Amino acid sequence: MAENGQPQKPIDPSERAQSAFDMIAPYLHPGRENVMLIYILYLAGLIPAFGVVPILIGFVMAFLNRGSVSGVWASHYEYQFRQAAAGLLFAIVSFVLLFVLVGVIGFLLIAVWWIVRSVKGLQAASHDQAIADPKSFSW
Repeated sequence: MAENGQPQKPIDPSERAQSAFDMIAPYLHPGRENVMLIYILYLAGLIPAFGVVPILIGFVMAFLNRGSVSGVWASHYEYQFRQAAAGLLFAIVSFVLLFVLVGVIGFLLIAVWWIVRSVKGLQAASHDQAIADPKSFSW
């Protein structure tokens, strides 16, 4: 029963589905929300329970959106794409170095580098600022 004593009209499942899609749509299209989602996926990928799946999803999203926008968000997609590509390369090198027991240090350095870059990107995106040098591999 509704507050006015009238019976409530059942919600149509297609309306519920459309409402849910309207809520997530900004995160699926290039722009601020999508950029921030990719950074969050990159950070979630460091949690062992998730494995690298969130990083792969974020990488694909950055790759697909990289050429479809300009301005502020284009710098973020380039930054994210290069972060994932460099992270993969660094991880491969660290894995090879595990056999001489130096790779553990490499993985720790990669994790710190990854967190710093992701947080830096999130901060810039939350203030609608471009990444100063998106092609750099530095912090």
